Amino acid sequence: MANISSASGTMYIDRTFYDRNKKLIDNWIKFYQTPQNHDWYGFSYIEIEKITEDELWLRFFGDGRWSWENTLERVFASGDFESQFNLYKTELTKRLYEDKQSILMEYKDYEPGYEILVEREATLNAEKYKGKYYTEVIVDTDIDIKYNDYNKVATGVEEGYRLDNEKECKSLLEYLKDFYYKNKDMVSENDYRAFKKDVLTYIKDDNELKGGICLFRLEDPGMFLDDLETSLEIV
Repeated sequence: MANISSASGTMYIDRTFYDRNKKLIDNWIKFYQTPQNHDWYGFSYIEIEKITEDELWLRFFGDGRWSWENTLERVFASGDFESQFNLYKTELTKRLYEDKQSILMEYKDYEPGYEILVEREATLNAEKYKGKYYTEVIVDTDIDIKYNDYNKVATGVEEGYRLDNEKECKSLLEYLKDFYYKNKDMVSENDYRAFKKDVLTYIKDDNELKGGICLFRLEDPGMFLDDLETSLEIV
């Protein structure tokens, strides 16, 4: 199986098109709000974020085959990469195609196996070939984000803490104090202040962290302390 990326963002659909096809689009959205109904590669959840005078905003989450970019051509396709077929998808794509409607998508994509972290804007056009529908994708903006814990926390793809965020830093210090006293027998430093200083140095200077730390690193005390010691030796 290919590595699976996690995508999240917003789709924008023309308000007039939505008003003309409201029942169909609402049913298409509702399908993805049922946990067992999702495409193996494609949308996993969709909800209405906002309805403006000009647009319908849809908040979405999805799973990409290697990356979301590699999946976009199939998100409105007639039959590719589906575990359960959305009965409303083909009809929606047909109407998008007939009305020459495009969908704008803004999203973040995260795949830790290959260290992919990107922000993109793309325009999706419905196309037809040999009686089946697919999506033509035009990437309008493509930003590769440096892969480190700070940026993973900042973009929201991982939970964690950033040193330059006052609220998050305060929460981190509270977490570290609790961590120290729960795992004191494993910590090499003799007091909490020395431990805190070393951890903050590690978070600030380590190339994988760069001023932030993902929560998952702290959830295995033994591994975290090994990583801390190794990083400080390099520094």
